[in-house]
Amino acid sequence: MVRSRLVLAVAVLSYAAVADAQPGVFTGNITAHFGSAHGGDFREGAWTPGASMAVIDDNGVGVELDFAHAGDFDEVLFADSNVTSFMVNVIGMYPHPAFQPFVNIGVGVMRTSVAVFAGGESSKRTDTAFNLGAGMQFMFNEIVGLRGDVRYFRYFQRQEELPLAGDGIFNFWRTSFGVTLAWPIR
Repeated sequence: MVRSRLVLAVAVLSYAAVADAQPGVFTGNITAHFGSAHGGDFREGAWTPGASMAVIDDNGVGVELDFAHAGDFDEVLFADSNVTSFMVNVIGMYPHPAFQPFVNIGVGVMRTSVAVFAGGESSKRTDTAFNLGAGMQFMFNEIVGLRGDVRYFRYFQRQEELPLAGDGIFNFWRTSFGVTLAWPIR
């Protein structure tokens, strides 16, 4: 019984046709980025580390997950303040081997946390938000590249409990630069 299965397996494997290499239909990108959040409810710029991961087809259309965190965005009104964003974006990228300008738009959640007094209780809020932006990715080769972009982030709803500047809808801009690693997805 075992011998017949072994003979059958060898016969099937030896009959297998040679597969031609085909180009990847999708490209995966992961970018570690660092930048500055500014404008809107950010009275002074805040350092913003984060990461993005995208899957893009050969036509330059894809989906991206973007995560970033900014701290101390308003030291005038708050003893402590920070915002964390997690966005799911649609991305359109010009499919050139080296220079790849792109635009993106998406929705997700942002979490703000502020404390008016040092050591005081923090007011926190997690709510739905949107972002949109544009940038440029330059690939040195098929694997490694540099990326820079500018994005606008905004809550959909007003935040009455937070003493925010302007119209009460939390918003800001983020400028970031990072290193991109890419790989084909077959």
